[in-house]
Amino acid sequence: MLLPLAGCTQSPYHYSFSLIDPYVEDLTYEDGDVFFQFIPAAEYIWVSIYNMSEDSIYFIRDKAEYIDPNGESHNILFGWNFASAMKDFVRDDLYLNSIRINPKSVSEGNIWINIWPGPGGDIGEGWVTVGDIDIEYLDHGMLPEYAFQGDGMMLKESTFSLILPIEFSGYMKNYEFTFMITDVEIIDRK
Repeated sequence: MLLPLAGCTQSPYHYSFSLIDPYVEDLTYEDGDVFFQFIPAAEYIWVSIYNMSEDSIYFIRDKAEYIDPNGESHNILFGWNFASAMKDFVRDDLYLNSIRINPKSVSEGNIWINIWPGPGGDIGEGWVTVGDIDIEYLDHGMLPEYAFQGDGMMLKESTFSLILPIEFSGYMKNYEFTFMITDVEIIDRK
């Protein structure tokens, strides 16, 4: 299924993509324990993780990865509360706590690239003091939203992956999803 990445009207790029591994047409996946739904947007993907089991599971967000179209790995942030999560990340010696998902419950939010210092961050070691006002502006989208962020047109027919580790009672499973960017259009801002 091709879904446009809808976003703010100022965005020059409009992306469409499909889930190619595992191949499904509706951007959802389930295996009996966990149900995933992916909803594209301008700079990120909204992910819903539904625990179908009878026990609590944990999303291990400090081991979650985004493999970009160039094959480079990035740690990710998850959810609308990435700012408070990153404050905790800095205070807890660069470790993000896992997200507990109770039985028959859901955890959902945006996937952002982690540009913070430490494991997977793009800024580098040592930069750990950020004011509360600035912290909200440190999200970093997965794909270029504006032309100055990169040539989105060159991403057509490229792939990217998400690795979402889930811990069950006694074991962990890495769920890997590969997406293909099937089309990129430039938005006319008239």
